[in-house]
Amino acid sequence: MVMKRDPSGYGGLLGADFIEYNAGKCVVELIVTEEHLNIGKTVHGGVINGLLDIALSAAVTSAMLDKAEKVVTLQMNVNFLRAGKLGDKLITTAEIVKMGSTIIYVEGEIKSAEDNKLIAKASGDWFVKSK
Repeated sequence: MVMKRDPSGYGGLLGADFIEYNAGKCVVELIVTEEHLNIGKTVHGGVINGLLDIALSAAVTSAMLDKAEKVVTLQMNVNFLRAGKLGDKLITTAEIVKMGSTIIYVEGEIKSAEDNKLIAKASGDWFVKSK
């Protein structure tokens, strides 16, 4: 399934667009504007965290449609590897690695579409409340 703009309030505010939303996998993109930059004129860490949380959460929800009442982030670890800059198209991919009955482990990354270099990696656990 393909959605364009993230339907959540925060994702829409951020400007994140869904490129792929399939069972257990999600791809989100964002074109960096002035509003995404920190005082050093690189992408703010909160934007990086936000994109990863959106993509990893969406990977979980895409696999749990009609099976869960809700999914909630338990913990997420982010490693910042390189700075993003104004005008970059950031591609965030996330995929489920292991599904348990109540906890799902997910991994993801952000790359710059311009040079395919890795900007950040993340992993985390999501709690699933069954219907």
